[in-house]
Amino acid sequence: MAGTVYQGDVGLEIVLDCGCDVSGAVGAAVAVRTPSGAVVAWPAETAAAGGGGVTCLRCLTRAGDLAEAGTYRLQASLTLGGWTGRGRTAILVVKPKFS
Repeated sequence: MAGTVYQGDVGLEIVLDCGCDVSGAVGAAVAVRTPSGAVVAWPAETAAAGGGGVTCLRCLTRAGDLAEAGTYRLQASLTLGGWTGRGRTAILVVKPKFS
């Protein structure tokens, strides 16, 4: 991700490391709690970590994803074999435009 993230940014790469092989995962998404408390899902794909195996979920922000300034809470969400669940919560701070 970029050093500073601003409200309205589009095309920002978000990578969440799941800490295990997720190459067989289905239904991959990033579960998001926005600053206003709304819960949404951003589509994601599995991705390789730097030089390692496929342990990450990756998504790119789209128009409207970062509409609010404030703190976003992100969790990897997926099904792997007989397990369906979420990963640890990551924090993304989005600053107001021109701040």
